[in-house]
Amino acid sequence: MPEKKIIREFINLTPAFLCLVLICFQVQACYGTSSQVEKNQTGHAALSVEADKSLVPEPDFSSPKLKFQDNVVRAGLLYDLSSDTILWEKNMHKAYPIASLTKMMVGLLVIEEIFAGKITWKSMIRVTPQATRTGGFMVSLKSGSSLSVEDLLKAVLVSSGNDAAYLLAQYLGGTEQKFVTRMNRRAQQLGMTSTRFTNPTGMPASISRNDNHSSPWDLLILCREMLKHKELLWIAGMSESTISQGEKIIKLRNHNRLVALYDEVDGFKTGYTRNAKFCLAATANKKDRRIIAIGLGFESQNLRNQFVGNMLSQSYDALGLGSLQRSTSYSKAFAAKTKRPNPPASIIHRVRTGDTLYGIAKTHGCSIAQLKSWNRLRGNVIKPGRQLKIYHKSQKLYTTTAQSSGSNVIYYKVRPGDTLWRISQKYKGTSVQKLMQINGIKRASDLKAGDTIKIVIDVG
Repeated sequence: MPEKKIIREFINLTPAFLCLVLICFQVQACYGTSSQVEKNQTGHAALSVEADKSLVPEPDFSSPKLKFQDNVVRAGLLYDLSSDTILWEKNMHKAYPIASLTKMMVGLLVIEEIFAGKITWKSMIRVTPQATRTGGFMVSLKSGSSLSVEDLLKAVLVSSGNDAAYLLAQYLGGTEQKFVTRMNRRAQQLGMTSTRFTNPTGMPASISRNDNHSSPWDLLILCREMLKHKELLWIAGMSESTISQGEKIIKLRNHNRLVALYDEVDGFKTGYTRNAKFCLAATANKKDRRIIAIGLGFESQNLRNQFVGNMLSQSYDALGLGSLQRSTSYSKAFAAKTKRPNPPASIIHRVRTGDTLYGIAKTHGCSIAQLKSWNRLRGNVIKPGRQLKIYHKSQKLYTTTAQSSGSNVIYYKVRPGDTLWRISQKYKGTSVQKLMQINGIKRASDLKAGDTIKIVIDVG
């Protein structure tokens, strides 16, 4: 009987016991055990590392896949850094010539030297005669003068100066080729397996298959490495700048016009050669969401800028962040420019032996696409003796005698009896060698009466 009494009392207590157990579990679920709760410095309870992470919402970094009419581009990609996602790509693992995108590796090696303590931003480098003879686009460095590492890096990344890139390579490597070896070694260290450099400028090699080449994927790796150095982004994002060569001030203008067109675009680099065509690696940051766009092999500069700009803008729009915003200063400058249009004026350039569309376009400050359009050219072959029409905004730049209207660049129409030496004697700061470099003249005897040549006058 006592046993039955005990069992009967236990059964009567069971509901109360179960309620007590349930309350304990509820309290533990709300506040956690002592191993799950910590006290912060203010004495308030805070979740420890062991707490349920599912209770804390994570940011949404999902990225949509995008499609573009990409028949205008040879290869490229669009990359969202936040989600580590390729949003669009075309031939991204195939290598192509990259022209002056080469200079991004030069910039990376220079800043790594600075952070290694081997040089400083203010280290002065003396301009060598070899640097002034690199050819292509140059910022007109003068042999014997000295410039700081910072100014030379600006000349490389902003204005794509071949002379500045060569000088930095020569200074840091001892010789150009030793520096190129370092460029290739660094590329391999980064995993850029489709990349090969033969010079630090991106200039065409004597044999086209030896042109500097890389793939969009490898260039993405390089861009991501460059983003580790905010100083590189600060320089590459400059729309305009100036550097000092002794007492002379050199004005720089960024070839990547997207940095001037859009507030959010802050780098990186353009490139062009006949084989590479027009190339661009660009990056933008909108509301802390960084995107990198790379495009290789466009037929024109305008097409390149339009395609890459649209890619970046549409990607942000698809992410719900709105499209890129046009720069206020750029819009004002464009509005002022369109209010006072100048009537088009043209000159005639007679094709000489050895002339190329690329060289003629460089001489006259226009694009190959414009030359073709103005003269209804279908191919790239031009025969000596042909007359090409070239349009410019102001006829005042073109005179039968040398006239400078406050500008340091004029165009001179060669008269009978003129020679390069005689022309160089008329203008302070120029020389026969400089005239030949600027105008792509291989032999002084190629100069003919009626030709129009470009003269850069040192006004500093």
